[in-house]
Amino acid sequence: MKQLVLGCLCILSFYNSQFENHTSEDKIFCVDKISVSSKILFSKKDKSYSGWSIYMMNPDGSDKKVLIPFKSGMGEYNAEISPNGKTILFNTYRYGGWKLATHNIENNTTKRISPNSNYYTNGVYSPNGEMIAYEKNVQRSTHIFIADKHGNNEKMLTGTMGNENRIPSWSSDGESIVFYSEKNRVNDIYQVTIKDNQITNLTNNLSGNDFAPAVSPDGKKIAFFSDRNGYLDLYVMDSTGANQKNITANLQNKNNTYNYYKDSNLYWIVKTSWSPDGQELVFSNITNDNFDVFTIAKNGSNLKQITETPESEYTPVWGAIQLDK
Repeated sequence: MKQLVLGCLCILSFYNSQFENHTSEDKIFCVDKISVSSKILFSKKDKSYSGWSIYMMNPDGSDKKVLIPFKSGMGEYNAEISPNGKTILFNTYRYGGWKLATHNIENNTTKRISPNSNYYTNGVYSPNGEMIAYEKNVQRSTHIFIADKHGNNEKMLTGTMGNENRIPSWSSDGESIVFYSEKNRVNDIYQVTIKDNQITNLTNNLSGNDFAPAVSPDGKKIAFFSDRNGYLDLYVMDSTGANQKNITANLQNKNNTYNYYKDSNLYWIVKTSWSPDGQELVFSNITNDNFDVFTIAKNGSNLKQITETPESEYTPVWGAIQLDK
């Protein structure tokens, strides 16, 4: 049961360990009479439109509603919640091809922040909210870039890597980016330092492909997808790459057999995200003939399917959002 506490002053300790004894579904609180709620955002095609809208729901799957409606083209996709809970960074087709835009939740306004005609995708905020990381198409390659939160002062981080570098995720100290990259037809999880572009292969997986990483709020764990067992599995490992553990083996079935190269283009569909307290994960996976959204504890327990509709739900993200007063 969610509880709303009015008139209290709770700074964003929402993210820290004082909530370890509560479930991630219990967290609505108030900062100066502005309620802050734990929400999951995801992308879904409404039956009335040809493209995606961005939806919002509670962590138990209840109270689904459109947050950013379809505008044009392929729609609105792949949301990211700012650390202060006031802004959504997302992909949109409204400016011609995939671009990055921000959506102000309070005044319901949207602003383009990708400055040119390249495709920009998978934007994520730094822990302090002052910078963003994202993918950008450069000729026939995709590279990881960082910029300030307005999209200015851009810097490429993966110029020495191959042609496919995707799904950036910030370290908790804001000093490096975790991402995945292809080399010799194998995808691994890498880390690159922002100061000097030092790159480390964290998974070194020779038996399959690892992709779509997400760093935990405390920086100690990294979740990622892998097809090393022939299925679309979610793993959790230490930030060093040690202790890799498949936490979704119970989901393996004939419908979610998967190979990164044979089942092409699914890389833009699957995503995982940590709960604000770092105790759980939300992720998308294949059930029957579509994608649904699940939550699971970081140790692999308490698996829950929280969407079950004829349509697919893609790219879920979990965060704290400031609601109306």
